[in-house]
Amino acid sequence: MGFLKTIVVASVVVLIMATFLAVVMGSLSDTLSERADEIEQSSAEYDDSLTSNYEPEYDSALVRNYEIVEIEDDLWKSAIRKQYRVLVPTDISKEELKATLIQIVLDKTSENKDIDAISIFAYDRREDVNGAYTLGTVDWCPNGNWGDVTPEIASSNDRSSYEYVFDIKEKVGDDNLERPTDLEFEIRDYYTVCSDAEWDKIDLSDPYAVVDEEVIYQKVADKYGITKEEAKEICMKVTLYQMQ
Repeated sequence: MGFLKTIVVASVVVLIMATFLAVVMGSLSDTLSERADEIEQSSAEYDDSLTSNYEPEYDSALVRNYEIVEIEDDLWKSAIRKQYRVLVPTDISKEELKATLIQIVLDKTSENKDIDAISIFAYDRREDVNGAYTLGTVDWCPNGNWGDVTPEIASSNDRSSYEYVFDIKEKVGDDNLERPTDLEFEIRDYYTVCSDAEWDKIDLSDPYAVVDEEVIYQKVADKYGITKEEAKEICMKVTLYQMQ
């Protein structure tokens, strides 16, 4: 009888311990699950904090077609910095150009999230892409400063301090401004070719060596059947237009 009682008591104790362990394990499982949810939510919020601050407000319907004609890598310490030269339509407006430049940044950074800074130069003529931008530019970088990409930003991809800094030419979208004709652009392009050729002949070690501009203008005039004065006026017209 005493042995039976011992067995019964032991069984009750085992049952109680099993019940207790089940409750503890269930509570622990719930706690771990809640903690996992908290970690996942915190991670999502952290990811949002890295990106949401630099996502711009823009109208994607304003984005125009663009063509990237040149890409230059500007590596700096551990940072990946890119420069793009792009062609956009001649009749683009200021708002459309801004939207298009933003879209290019978004397109490139979605392709490679490790890009740490971007500078884009916009043109409407392929012949101009080796020179200064003729329509506008944008810099996408921390605090709007190309040199503010730190090793910490480069490694963490923290974009919370990033800004878009635009410089759009006044002539963009200005229907009242007279644009040079295709022939006038062609004449100015030929002047550039002739000028470069003359400079290639110059001994740059000679501080007094110069190119005779009159000779260049005469070459342009002879090719297009115009006077030297007309060649000067056309070249000046195109130069001033590109600067506006």
